Amino acid sequence: MIPSKRTMLAVPVLILLVLTGACSSKPFLIVHYQLPPPSNSLEGREVSLAITDARDNKAFLTDNAKKSLRDFNDTYSLVVLKDDGSGNLLGIYEIDALISETFKKRMHNLGMQVPPPANKAEYELEIRLKEFKLDLAGRKWTIKMSYQANLLKNGRILAMESVNGSAERLKVMGRSDAEKVLSELLTDMVNKLDLAKLFQQAQS
Repeated sequence: MIPSKRTMLAVPVLILLVLTGACSSKPFLIVHYQLPPPSNSLEGREVSLAITDARDNKAFLTDNAKKSLRDFNDTYSLVVLKDDGSGNLLGIYEIDALISETFKKRMHNLGMQVPPPANKAEYELEIRLKEFKLDLAGRKWTIKMSYQANLLKNGRILAMESVNGSAERLKVMGRSDAEKVLSELLTDMVNKLDLAKLFQQAQS
């Protein structure tokens, strides 16, 4: 579901439809990230964002999952859903950019400002991705994700939090069920990070 009437979304939506219709199996997975209700708890904070892929195994799919997602090319189409149910299709990303965009939207949702990579802010939020794996065991999709969030100032870690989780869903409709369990876990994992608590720890 990609509800939007904005002209700026016409081109990416058209591209997505063309790609979807051009092949029976899409080369990307559609990810729906659900923003939590907006908050101004960190309004005005300017924080740089860095994503570090620290996984031992960079492959997202296990061998069993690859058999059902043969055309997957390690890219993800990101749709950001708002609290009112509306959504924006942002584009197609590789894993680092996917994680970056979801956390950036979460930070903006808290009132934070995220400068471009070339402009470093006083504080930096580093997301070190440790695990991100989708498996298919029998008729069940299983996904695991873990990361460490570091809040830094002048290159020194002031506070950190480790977040990990897993989810599973019965394979009924094939690819769509894989996309649902991926969307559910990614949403939970991004929204679970307590950014306000990180700043409290950093200033204590």
